[in-house]
Amino acid sequence: MAELAGKATGSSKGRGGSMHLANLEKGNYGTNGIVGGGYALAVGAALTQQYEGTDRVVVAFSGDSATNEGSFHESVNLAAVWNLPVIFFIINNRYGISTDISYSTKIDHLYKRADAYGIPGYYVPDGNDVVAVQAMMDKVVADVRAGKGPAIVEVESYRWFGHSTADAGAYRTKEEVDAWKAKDPIKKYRTYLLSEGIASEEELDQLADAVADEVKEAVAFAEESPFPELSVAFEDVFVDE
Repeated sequence: MAELAGKATGSSKGRGGSMHLANLEKGNYGTNGIVGGGYALAVGAALTQQYEGTDRVVVAFSGDSATNEGSFHESVNLAAVWNLPVIFFIINNRYGISTDISYSTKIDHLYKRADAYGIPGYYVPDGNDVVAVQAMMDKVVADVRAGKGPAIVEVESYRWFGHSTADAGAYRTKEEVDAWKAKDPIKKYRTYLLSEGIASEEELDQLADAVADEVKEAVAFAEESPFPELSVAFEDVFVDE
């Protein structure tokens, strides 16, 4: 929250903002304001893990439209050639801003692009099913960690709201949006936890309250934090290495 507000206490000292959130200590190599810009960074991070002999696996998250960028294909190809420990995780919400995927992509499923690079591709039809996504990722991560090389994972999901506050969403129907809202992943997971006897209503309510309090505290912390000094712009740059 502090980074989103451009405050000195943010993970990037207020310099990243909403587009360039990063926390190397937590393994987050950064979001990117350039569509598809994170792919090459992920490949570089994976090369580092391979070079240093760690068992860490890199995951590059993107939407469906970003897979039409040249950087996607270049990155997947090099990752395949070098057998790097990286997973390209595609969240297919079927829209690139306002363009339906059928207008930009010929194939019916994006995970099939893995075939062109000689790597495995996996598909989760309901990306709002937390259990199904976790089960798939457990398998893929284990394979990649075992040295079997990179992989592509595609999950079907949806963007409830517009691409931005200026997007009224006129390109899709209310019925379509409502149908996907009924598949709320948090509500679905709650139902699963209750039906399996993993947690009670009271426990889940307490958890929801605790999360809400944590978010409020984070917002308050961000609001109360100072803005960074101008000198921060010259810190953490390669010339100091």
